[in-house]
Amino acid sequence: MRFWSPQQKYLLKVLNVTGCMRKSQVLPLLRRQFDISPNAIAPICRQLRDAGYLREFDGIISAVGPHYEPFIPQALDLIFAILPRETLLLHRESHTALYALGEQSGLLVRVFYISQKQDLFALPGKEEVAAQKSVLTVLLLDDAAQAAYIPPYFSCLVAYPDHTGKLTLQQHGGGKQHET
Repeated sequence: MRFWSPQQKYLLKVLNVTGCMRKSQVLPLLRRQFDISPNAIAPICRQLRDAGYLREFDGIISAVGPHYEPFIPQALDLIFAILPRETLLLHRESHTALYALGEQSGLLVRVFYISQKQDLFALPGKEEVAAQKSVLTVLLLDDAAQAAYIPPYFSCLVAYPDHTGKLTLQQHGGGKQHET
C-alpha cells in the first residue's frame, strides 16, 4: 500500500468529484488548501499516474474510471475566477453540473453545462430562484444564441466560447460582457 501526501489525497478527492481538470489547474487548486511550490506539481501528478490513479492526455488529467465530461475544465476556470482564493468544496449531482461552495464566503457557485436549448426547460422556477441566497448560477453554453431561450426571471451569469475558444461572461438580461 502506498502512502500519499495530503496534497495527493486532496487532488484524488477532487478528481473523484470532477473526473478531470487541466494540469495547469492543479496548482491553483492545491494552493487554496496547502502552501505548495509550483515545482511540486509534476512529482505529485507523476507518482499518482505511475501508481495508476490518474491519466494524462493533452494537458488534461483525469481520474481512472468513468468517462469525464469535457466542460469540467471550463467550469473550473469559472469557479476559480469567481472564488479566487477560497478553499472549495466541490460536488456533482449530474453529468452536466458542477457545484462549488466557498468555505470562507459561504457562496455556492452552480455551473450548468447546456448543450441544447431544450435543456433550459429544466431550470428552477421563479419561487425556487427567489428563495436562494448566496447562490450564483452560471450557465455554460455552447453558443451565445442559446441565451435567448433563458427565461427572463432567471438571474444568472452566462458563459460561452467565442470564435477563439475564450469564454465570454455575460450577466443574463443585460450587463457588461467580460472575458475570462
